[in-house]
Amino acid sequence: PTWTTTSTTSTTSYIPETTPPIVTTTSTTSTTSTLPKTTPPIVKTTSTTSTTSVLPETTPPIVTTTSTTSMTSTTPEYPTVKTTTSRPIRSTTTELYCSGVWSSWFNENTPSIQNKGDSELLEPIRNELCPFSPYQISGIDCEAVKFPHRSISETKDNVTCDINKGLICNYNGLMPENHLMCLDYRIRVCCEPRTTTQITSTTIKPVIHTIFEPLITQATNHPLQSCKCNTDPPRKCNETWKENCTMITCMQGDIFKMDRIVCPVMEKPTCNNNIEPVKVRTADGCCEKWECDCECEIWGDPHYRTFDDIWYDFFDDCTYILVEERVPKYNFSVLVDNYFCIPFIKKSCPKGLVISYNGNVVHISTGQTYVLSVNGIGVSLPYSAKGFEITKLGISTYILIPEIRTSITAFRNAFKIRVPEKYFLDNTQGQCGSCSHSPSICTRKNGKVESLDCCSQTAYDWRVYDPKKPYCQLPPPDVPCTPTTPAPTCKPEETICDIIAEKPFEECSKKIDLGKYIKTCHFDHCQLNSTVDCSSLEAAAMACASVGICVNWRPFTNEKCNYPCGRNLVYNFCQKREDDSCVDQLVTPGRNYPIAMEGCFCPEGMMLAENNTKCVATCDVCKPILHMEKIVKGDCEANVKVNQCEGTCFSITKYNYDINALQHICQCCHERETEEKSVKLQCKNGTTKTHTYTDIKSCICKIV
Repeated sequence: PTWTTTSTTSTTSYIPETTPPIVTTTSTTSTTSTLPKTTPPIVKTTSTTSTTSVLPETTPPIVTTTSTTSMTSTTPEYPTVKTTTSRPIRSTTTELYCSGVWSSWFNENTPSIQNKGDSELLEPIRNELCPFSPYQISGIDCEAVKFPHRSISETKDNVTCDINKGLICNYNGLMPENHLMCLDYRIRVCCEPRTTTQITSTTIKPVIHTIFEPLITQATNHPLQSCKCNTDPPRKCNETWKENCTMITCMQGDIFKMDRIVCPVMEKPTCNNNIEPVKVRTADGCCEKWECDCECEIWGDPHYRTFDDIWYDFFDDCTYILVEERVPKYNFSVLVDNYFCIPFIKKSCPKGLVISYNGNVVHISTGQTYVLSVNGIGVSLPYSAKGFEITKLGISTYILIPEIRTSITAFRNAFKIRVPEKYFLDNTQGQCGSCSHSPSICTRKNGKVESLDCCSQTAYDWRVYDPKKPYCQLPPPDVPCTPTTPAPTCKPEETICDIIAEKPFEECSKKIDLGKYIKTCHFDHCQLNSTVDCSSLEAAAMACASVGICVNWRPFTNEKCNYPCGRNLVYNFCQKREDDSCVDQLVTPGRNYPIAMEGCFCPEGMMLAENNTKCVATCDVCKPILHMEKIVKGDCEANVKVNQCEGTCFSITKYNYDINALQHICQCCHERETEEKSVKLQCKNGTTKTHTYTDIKSCICKIV
């Protein structure tokens, strides 16, 4: 090991070989002494001078150092840590880099009508924010609770975010008219281990007496196996682990080496059938990667497009396996319930699906009557339990199984099933075929492979027992592969089917062949007298969305395929993420859809309320807030804690066609339950007086 000390002058005196040489240094130049490798170092600190003595191998060397500045000792066992001094402050929506770890979010104060500003000051809480000590705060991140992951510069508030002070929002009269107070803000800080200049935590033990010095004390290095860091649980030196997307290496004590995980450059793959790949998070949540999916569609009278892009028609009205695993891994399957949708016409439509996952079963029927149940029990939407997340998007329903990243989109007489290759590649069978990179095939249930024009016959093999359909209880017929007779066509006429060949679908037609959707639409129009024309256009639009192109086709149908929205929701033909929602009065960002969806969503800048029944501008719901107030009656007074009803309630102005006038619906945050309380007022003459007042127990939004 090598020691470097600082001094002013340097003097060396040599003594005969029988006496070890002594090197003496004093105050600010530099002298370096190298000790024998086999001899442990001995360190003693005095007040002014610095002396280094090299002894024979039989005598432990003695090193005595002093300096008014710090000393750095480097040993093989304890490398030091380099830290950065950058101080990030959020200015964009990009996640800030922190070379240490981010603290938890801190939100002590909330603006109110009485106190319109907001502040989250660092000084009172500086020693409480970071999860380890010693540390230094190298950065600060500020954001509005209502708008997470967005720069505070996007708000209309007069707000500052300062690494030394914290966050301050000053409300003034120049704010917009509907801006009653500052937004509610929160802060977090970047915590880095404080840089140290000397290895610490040495054990002091008495050692040999010599003629050169009185009692000398020795600083002995711990052996590597006893070297640890002050963490919970304790970590050994040189042990590395992952935390908050940072690789942390224990050096010693409170010293760590921290390296932010660097994500690899993503190369966008080309998926089967030109389906757009999906960005998903890696298992540790630190990076993103691309994954490919397989899609199967069934719609209209009914027409099938399989996972491996085989098209066929199938008109029987029993219940069939659409998708199941060849080798069960996730206990996932989908059955389709077909029915004759037009009386006296032997052409069926897909009425509903039976979706099984991990022992739980979802029934959804979108035929003449909408029905949704989980394990035989009707549920209200949105629903999140038993491994399923189900949302009604207007006339369509979106069913997600997050654990296997599988989704089902259900319209009336039209369904799309999307499964990831990660979990289902080469492991599906049924009427939807094989999610595979191999050549397309038509397969019977016994595994026999038929020609590609035989799928409409092999589809019979996947019939299952359905107690509601006694005529389907016989074993499925062994239908031979024979050429299918082309369906009769009707007299050509202008229909909404032609929209698929026109401008709304123009961009999409450059990426996929839409001709087959036009043919299925004309077929349904002729066979079923235009009752299911919309389903072919819906199927075509979903196929376009799968290759990354949104199509706004409904306005061109002369209101035949309208998409009505209730409550205060609005229609969007290209929604790429779920609505944000209020959870425990905080905004929870919506997740990205695997592909753009059409449906009914909250207007821009709004989010779903806590009960998911309406859209709100803020998550600050009407609730009692405790305040300290002073009651003064003459010469008597007292301080009391009382509740006030605060929060945001629903309001809307719209034109009412029944009364031919604008209608105003306004709710205010009112008291719901109250109670009488009394307090003793302290008077200046030393007496007390009892005063009775009304306190608020609960609040409610009420129309005024």
